[in-house]
Amino acid sequence: MPDFFRHALLTCIPTRRYTNYMVKRSSKESILNAAEDVVIEKGAGHMSLDLVARKAGVSKGGLMYHFPTKEDLLNEMVGRLIAQFYEKCETKAAILKPSRGRALKASIMAVLDPDDKRDRMGFSILAAAAQSPDLLVPLRKAHQEHLKSLVDSGLPFERASVISLASDGLMFLELLQISPFSSEQRDKIKKQMIRLIDMMEAETE
Repeated sequence: MPDFFRHALLTCIPTRRYTNYMVKRSSKESILNAAEDVVIEKGAGHMSLDLVARKAGVSKGGLMYHFPTKEDLLNEMVGRLIAQFYEKCETKAAILKPSRGRALKASIMAVLDPDDKRDRMGFSILAAAAQSPDLLVPLRKAHQEHLKSLVDSGLPFERASVISLASDGLMFLELLQISPFSSEQRDKIKKQMIRLIDMMEAETE
């Protein structure tokens, strides 16, 4: 076999370290997926490592290799929820024209994008946070980063904050299943938020 093809073949073969890493990552993701299913079905307060291990099809020892305690697992789930939200923001931002308000528009679109699984997960984790306040630490940090992005955007801070708070408030009404708004009203509110950001952008040009 020519040296060129031998080199190409060898570089395409995963190393044992890389293979082990991918297996561990896949196992960890499977556990997190199973944990989300358990939380949605039974609530975070009733989640146990035994239930999650059974759902994931792994031994309890295998689960505890990644997550020694229930709190470790819940913290990782909160982190993943935040990461998924950031990914959704980036997806929304990619379809918007570059502007001072693009990040705020993207966050509103992501926050108010219907997502039943996210809402059920969020509600259950918020309920669990009443007993484990440390679960709120990464959420608090995420909100602090969002606040900084509003300050850095160049938009009028107070008005941009009001719009952001309005979208969060609507999301929490829906999270708690007490929103009085119809789908049509909700859509109009969302569009009005975007229009208000457009107006702020025009004023600051």
